[in-house]
Amino acid sequence: MLACCCDPNDLNPDDSSRVSSNITYQVNVYSFADSDGDGWGDLRGVTQHLDYFESLGVTALWLSPIQESASYHGYDVLDYNKINPKLGTEADFRDLIDQAKSKNIDIYMDYVLNHSGKGEWFQSAVSSESSPYRSYYVLSSNPDADVAAGKVDNYGGALQPGMGAWHQISSGNLGYKGRLHFKLDWNAKTVTVTESSDAVQNSNTSASKWLWVGEPGYLVGLYETSLGIHEITVDVDTPWGFLVRTSKTTWDNGTKWGGNGSSISFGQPYTINNSQPADITFGGSTIWYFASFDSSMPDLNYGSADKASESAAFKDLVKSAEKWINMGVNGFRLDAVMWIYQDQAGSNVRFLRQWYDQCNSIYQARGGKGNIYMVGEAFAETSKMASYYRGLPSFFNFSYWWTVKDRIQRGLGSDFAKTVIWFRDQYRQYRSEFTDAIKLSNHDEDRVGEDFRRDMDKMKLAGAVLLTSPGKPFIYQGEELGYWGSKVGGDEYVRTPIKWTKNGDVPAAALNGKVNYSMLTENISVEAQTKDQSSILNVYRKFGEARKKHRALALGEMSEVQSYGPLAMWTMSYQGETVLVAHNFSSRRAKTNVRDITLGNIIVSNGTARFRDGELTLEPYSSAVYSVKE
Repeated sequence: MLACCCDPNDLNPDDSSRVSSNITYQVNVYSFADSDGDGWGDLRGVTQHLDYFESLGVTALWLSPIQESASYHGYDVLDYNKINPKLGTEADFRDLIDQAKSKNIDIYMDYVLNHSGKGEWFQSAVSSESSPYRSYYVLSSNPDADVAAGKVDNYGGALQPGMGAWHQISSGNLGYKGRLHFKLDWNAKTVTVTESSDAVQNSNTSASKWLWVGEPGYLVGLYETSLGIHEITVDVDTPWGFLVRTSKTTWDNGTKWGGNGSSISFGQPYTINNSQPADITFGGSTIWYFASFDSSMPDLNYGSADKASESAAFKDLVKSAEKWINMGVNGFRLDAVMWIYQDQAGSNVRFLRQWYDQCNSIYQARGGKGNIYMVGEAFAETSKMASYYRGLPSFFNFSYWWTVKDRIQRGLGSDFAKTVIWFRDQYRQYRSEFTDAIKLSNHDEDRVGEDFRRDMDKMKLAGAVLLTSPGKPFIYQGEELGYWGSKVGGDEYVRTPIKWTKNGDVPAAALNGKVNYSMLTENISVEAQTKDQSSILNVYRKFGEARKKHRALALGEMSEVQSYGPLAMWTMSYQGETVLVAHNFSSRRAKTNVRDITLGNIIVSNGTARFRDGELTLEPYSSAVYSVKE
């Protein structure tokens, strides 16, 4: 079967006049357009600018997380069933879906399945073993022991996580006030604590073993009473507990020893460790939770990957997805899919297949045409992420952008088409009908303009390459305006608001003051660039329009055309139409003889291209698409 480079939902088989550009635009809703003047971008602002997306040839919008969350970016979801009130209401979202549909624009939601925020589910889960949400998170009272015993399904069978850490939560009355005797058996690595009426001892200032008694915290030196046995009787008054230290001055290099998350029992030896040392408390309860990313985003737990769809968390999330699908959402972007089962591809694929099948069934029951679109974020090179296509029909091709960037920086185009075809061949091994989601930068990466040191010629070229390549292109908000920005100093600097007019405000309230206003000049605005026919915005618009008008560009399969040095050349063919794509990746003029191909009219170009007497000439960083005569 011939591999498909398109999303079948972008084509209506009953409407032969409709041509799909297959272009998706990534919208940071909070910084795109502000409809009510409160400084926050919102859903109504997106709706008000649907004509803008049409001008770019866009057929789908990927919205940053719009569900209720704890942070501006939305990736720490508090309630999967509610719209973030800062972004609007459900009525606003319905209106966006309906108005977008009237313009043949689909809506895709960003869905976070690896983790949630610390909302009602999490607070309930860690507060009680009888909580109905207890199984929703990766929890343990003794992480080391549970991992070693293979009880942490989230690890997918691995003994070490690919990324992330355990974090401790304590509740109840953890401390103690009174006189206690501490006996540390360093041979057995245990500590025994008993209530005492013996005389209080002063701290041993020359000790080799110490107690750190908490809040605000002070050291107590123990006395070695026999080989490996260290003891002391002291009065304690702490709302917290204690730790054992082997250094008076530092916590480093394994010098901190603690417990396993449970409280001591007076008179009973308590085992200590220095690999995951939890606070040793006198009562209450302590539990650990795992987070692949920040401690504010605890990982969700789906049990064994083979039976993930039977887990309570999975069922609840499918139920929330059903709500949005039935409202009219036609796709999802799935965040961080490599970490659902800690970089274990087999387990993640089995999970994703179950998730996709259930959501697709809901979509089809709604009356959706074809299959639901779903694209995964697996941040890895093609050779590693290709197998994920066993789980989903579409993934972001990070290797594509790294190749575009590398070849333009080196001024080398001759192997570009061959490399892209190799990517596609890898995916085809795992799924015959795949959708290669190609992109330049996104909300987690330094901007294209930053990587190219604000070189507008290179930025225009990258956009033209994206919109003439096979697959489903994603345009990141502001890329079409030539934005630059680095994550250094905060992710907000690569999530800059759209400047719509020369003198108008930008929706920056969500970005914690981290906005490069020196970039947001009058000339970079949509208003100014619309009037400037040579602007990068109009380059994106021209190539988007060409992709919309020519099925070969939007839906065709790539074939390499032999070229040399800075020239990247290929054909795209679909249902009887063939076009030649040519790009000059360098700062010098490039020429080549075009053999065995009869060129017709130029369809779209950027810069200067000439074809005379069988010779094609492209000026520096220029691009051109020609029709091909049969």
